[in-house]
Amino acid sequence: MMTYIQNHNDNRGRSYRKSGYIVFILIVIIIAFRIFMPNVTSGFFTAIARPFWRIEFSINNGQLRSNEQLLNDNQELLRKLEIRDVELKSTALLVDENEELKSLLGRASSTKNILAAVLQRPPIAVYDELVIDIGADMGLSDGDIVYAAHNVPIGKIVDISAHTSKVLLFSSPGQSYNVFIGKSNIAATAIGRGGGQYSVELPRSADVSQGDHVSIPSMRGNLYGIVGSIIADPSATFETVLFSAPINIYQLKWVYVEKK
Repeated sequence: MMTYIQNHNDNRGRSYRKSGYIVFILIVIIIAFRIFMPNVTSGFFTAIARPFWRIEFSINNGQLRSNEQLLNDNQELLRKLEIRDVELKSTALLVDENEELKSLLGRASSTKNILAAVLQRPPIAVYDELVIDIGADMGLSDGDIVYAAHNVPIGKIVDISAHTSKVLLFSSPGQSYNVFIGKSNIAATAIGRGGGQYSVELPRSADVSQGDHVSIPSMRGNLYGIVGSIIADPSATFETVLFSAPINIYQLKWVYVEKK
């Protein structure tokens, strides 16, 4: 029994030594190849390592992730894109609002005008009326003229409370105002038709064209409306001139009030 164990140990020892010799010889061969033929060894090791590199690349880039995980990642990316889109739109809105306020504040700084925010406007408010956020607290009076950006007169104060006021738009149905139309400043009476629209009756001989400007002589605003169309009946002596305010009353956010 002792002889078997000793022989077994001797065989194991010889196996270890033989393995050591083989490893040593392989190391020497590899070193020799690296010194004398580096291109060959480089290609050899690259070929061996390439499959492992591909696995590592796939793991790092998520190619081996489950479909559920990929779906979740995709949803997260879509959510981030939606947030970024909202941020961009909000920035654009702030830029537009800033430009509008600059125009209004520039006008207000040179006169006794008071800036006001529009709380309600058509179609939420009563047809052709605005509600603004200033009233008796700012010393407003009935009849004070209300302007939009670029000195466009749009209405007048008709009802005042402590902190709010109603603005009756000039385009309110039945309201009438003296105006000048076109390059020749043809005097006429404009009738409100609602929604920022007006009509004027003029002789067919009047020199008025589409795109002509309309102004109110008794107000400081330079531009009151723009001629949109002309309705003429060959058998009639008068023609109907339709014009509209140069601003969209349904998009008003800010106005200023010119106190008497």
